[in-house]
Amino acid sequence: MPRSISSITPKPMGSPTGLAIEYHGGAAVAAHPERWARAYEDVYAEGLGLADHCDPPISDRLMRHAERPGFALVAALDGDDVAGFVYGYTLPPDSLWWDGLTPDPGAEFRREYPDRTVGVCELLVRSSWRRSGTAVSLFEAFLAERREERAAALVAADNDVTIALYARYGFRPIGRMAPYPGWRPHVMIVRELGRR
Repeated sequence: MPRSISSITPKPMGSPTGLAIEYHGGAAVAAHPERWARAYEDVYAEGLGLADHCDPPISDRLMRHAERPGFALVAALDGDDVAGFVYGYTLPPDSLWWDGLTPDPGAEFRREYPDRTVGVCELLVRSSWRRSGTAVSLFEAFLAERREERAAALVAADNDVTIALYARYGFRPIGRMAPYPGWRPHVMIVRELGRR
């Protein structure tokens, strides 16, 4: 059963009734991955031919990630409609998250231990709810529930808008990599969360 975190009232472009922000654990997401996959496919409809968005398919990635320790998905809902979501999980000590990153930030930076890093896998908002503060509300609700010392995310290197958005959230670029074979180059960004 999802747990309600809060409620936000977006600016006029969003729903006039406001959005509910809900927390979903791995079992709830794995039970209905198609709900989240539909929202993802709507957001990236024009880019679904790119390997970044279809190989592996988002539903496969969701199922695999939902099993990871520390997995959480925070959703903005307008009734039953998914306005957007953010999800991630705690990186394990044997994480491959940093493999292939250039320049290499060094062994100490790459070292993972319990509650060091939350990997932010996706943050998306459907077009009807953009420019309403929904992304900020989702991100703040997601990070408010985390215990990790830092957050890390990958953004396509040519996505200047999203990189600038994350910079406003306090993320800084660390290097570049291709997260999966055939994907475009991505920028690795990291933000210290001040939790030790």
